Amino acid sequence: MIKSALITILCLLGLAFPVMADQKDTVENLLKEKTEAVLKVLQEKNADEQVTKSQIMDIIGPIIDFKLMAKLTLGRTNWGKFSEAQRKEFVVLFVKRLEKSYLDKSSMYCCVDVFYKPAFTRGNKVYIPVEVSTGDKPFKILYKFYSSSNSWKAYDVEVNGVSLIKSYQAQFSEILKSGTAEDLLTKLKKTDVK
Repeated sequence: MIKSALITILCLLGLAFPVMADQKDTVENLLKEKTEAVLKVLQEKNADEQVTKSQIMDIIGPIIDFKLMAKLTLGRTNWGKFSEAQRKEFVVLFVKRLEKSYLDKSSMYCCVDVFYKPAFTRGNKVYIPVEVSTGDKPFKILYKFYSSSNSWKAYDVEVNGVSLIKSYQAQFSEILKSGTAEDLLTKLKKTDVK
């Protein structure tokens, strides 16, 4: 009994060990590969805008944990107030909002220089700092990844020090202070109309 308890504790402690250097390289290579693929799509001349957006989502979708992102933007307390159906609807609307906010601006990034800084770890997460130069003032991006079922997934992005999760969390918390889950979903549906 003591032996099995000790093995369990050691296994749990193993989860808290820092990420190994080769895992950092794996995440860096994954991000570089996806970034290069997106930039290649953006450089295609006379491409249909909707086709371009769809291609970008096909490239980046597999490495982003949209459900976790959505959950984090609500926070544990607010997520718990949503029914299962509301959670599913919220994730769909959240992804649509991200697509609209970021993919609508994607044409701006067809001709950029991307400089990767050394990746670093915090616990079992890998952070990759990137500097992007568009000819004007460069801006800094920090990609945050965690290991999920033998793959790496991004769960947050910071642009010039501003976390995407925290930014949306502030907006959604404000609505939910005086409103309900249904109020937030209704507002997201309205702002999603093109």
